[in-house]
Amino acid sequence: MITRLSKKLLLFFLLVIISCSKETGTFAFKNNDDRFTIKDGLCEFNQDERIDWTFCFTKVSQQKKIGVVILKKEKVWVDIYSFYDSVYKNKPCIYGQIENYEEGTYKILIIDNGNTIAAKEFVIYNKNEYND
Repeated sequence: MITRLSKKLLLFFLLVIISCSKETGTFAFKNNDDRFTIKDGLCEFNQDERIDWTFCFTKVSQQKKIGVVILKKEKVWVDIYSFYDSVYKNKPCIYGQIENYEEGTYKILIIDNGNTIAAKEFVIYNKNEYND
């Protein structure tokens, strides 16, 4: 006979298993001294710069194909670029570049089997416009 306590324990362990299996990771951007640093909040980049970015998974248990989508905010989010990359135990990071983007607000999505794992918004600005 299943008691009320055993039902609660079973539910607790199921929730722990589900939450532990969720993919997580961190975005980082390369700064001027050639090191990747984690930037919290909204990132802003000059239109004339080339920015290298990475998303590193906290843990990768098996090889999988991950989707990357770059969106630009117009009246709605518009897909401007997408690609796939494989991650596995010895290669837990995905790399990309931000280059030659028009001014505006963008978002990088990291996707696994149709589920969004992470998203990072950034703004591209033109410093020449603001110096006039």
